[in-house]
Amino acid sequence: MVKALARPAGPFMSNVARHVVCIPGKNPKPPPEQHRALLWRCILGGAQQAGIPARELAPLAPRFHLAAWNFAYYGRHTDIHVDLPWVEHMLRGEGRRFCAPQPGRWQVLRTRALYTLGDLFPWLAELVGDADILASLRETARYFDEPRGTGAQVRAVVKHTIEPLAEGGAEVMLVGHSLGSVIAYDTLWELSHRDRRAWRFPVLLTLGSPLGMFYVQRRLLGRGERGVRRYPANIGRWINIAVSGDVIATDRHLHNDFHPMLTHDLIASIEDVAGGMHSCYGTAAGENPHRCFGYFFHPLVARLIADWLGDREPQIAA
Repeated sequence: MVKALARPAGPFMSNVARHVVCIPGKNPKPPPEQHRALLWRCILGGAQQAGIPARELAPLAPRFHLAAWNFAYYGRHTDIHVDLPWVEHMLRGEGRRFCAPQPGRWQVLRTRALYTLGDLFPWLAELVGDADILASLRETARYFDEPRGTGAQVRAVVKHTIEPLAEGGAEVMLVGHSLGSVIAYDTLWELSHRDRRAWRFPVLLTLGSPLGMFYVQRRLLGRGERGVRRYPANIGRWINIAVSGDVIATDRHLHNDFHPMLTHDLIASIEDVAGGMHSCYGTAAGENPHRCFGYFFHPLVARLIADWLGDREPQIAA
């Protein structure tokens, strides 16, 4: 359960060395600049809920970057006007009905159970025949299709986004949503152990992450290594957030899965924030807690990003 965060006194400090790179989740996205601008609007709205005036955060927009890998993966963009009315609905405060637990939560539990079974026994997902679950598993499998180099192509886009910032001396917070969190993790491992880059990322923020899934963990880069080579060695602090009802984050606690990173002194902390957090994003079809727009509009997520860009240590209230 996360309590409201009290805002420290004083204006944001200007620190040209701090940037945020967001790695989106699966599925085609709008053209990158449109997508980035819409996500930033969600962050501004969430920050205002946390007591941060938009006028203080708005000038920092150029430091928010999007590692737009989706077009290279899918070969097409989506029309932003499909999402825009519902994002506007949320930003106006009209999505509050999605923020509270909804009736029929047994459906969420059922879907999460099916995802978990599909994780453990992929053949069972085929028998159940749930279209959403099958699509999610297939998209994840496609990323891990190493013979075709699909994952390497995606990670190349991420590195291309990071490189000018890191080489210019910037401190970069990586934010990975959904499959983007898996891509972030693999990219960090590759930078550590294959590319041997000296870049270090003070904060990794994962949102709605499937990194707790056995299916994913068995396919991560470094899975065949031992000791310190099994994990990325370039993360300062890992914050993982999952909202209620997000069925993609089947295991919402990553501390136990990646605890060896702590014992090997590869990372300072792994902090899970789950339970009591709700997304305010939905459409005519109902609530959709996994979507990135709801995550970035959440006051805690927005506050963590705003604090980082504003030269403050991101704080989580327990």
